[in-house]
Amino acid sequence: MNFFFWDTSALAKRYIPELGTSSVNYLIETIPKNRMFMLILSLGEILSVLVRKRNSKQISDRFYSQSLAEFNKELLRDKVISIQSVYDKLIQESLKLIEQYSLNATDAIILECALGINGELRVKGDDLVLVTTDIRLSNAAKSSELKVWNPERDSQSDLESLNL
Repeated sequence: MNFFFWDTSALAKRYIPELGTSSVNYLIETIPKNRMFMLILSLGEILSVLVRKRNSKQISDRFYSQSLAEFNKELLRDKVISIQSVYDKLIQESLKLIEQYSLNATDAIILECALGINGELRVKGDDLVLVTTDIRLSNAAKSSELKVWNPERDSQSDLESLNL
């Protein structure tokens, strides 16, 4: 069975319509919440995307309010996705990934956390799929033997082939 770890670049599509939004929505509506993970840092990153889009007038105040309400409901109140903490050891372990793959700090933390979860899942015969649109993070994950699904590039058939 596959579990899914969300990068902010992909999960933000749930709240801001753009290329890949329908695929993101399909995955969230199809997979049970106990099979999805994200970093707590992604909460702030998604909120900052919403604020930037509102401030630059790319979305209306009304759309911002609706998206913010959905964000709060799904991620904070209902916890549709399991939120992973960031702790000192995780940050320290992620530093090697910054140098190895030329990642930014948040992406390195995401990858380190995903690799840890994947290790635990593989013991049980399961796998983790990193959901991201970030090419550098995607390449690093693939080099680390993680499965990757990009909602901007990969089809729903590709997703279904991951044995949902």
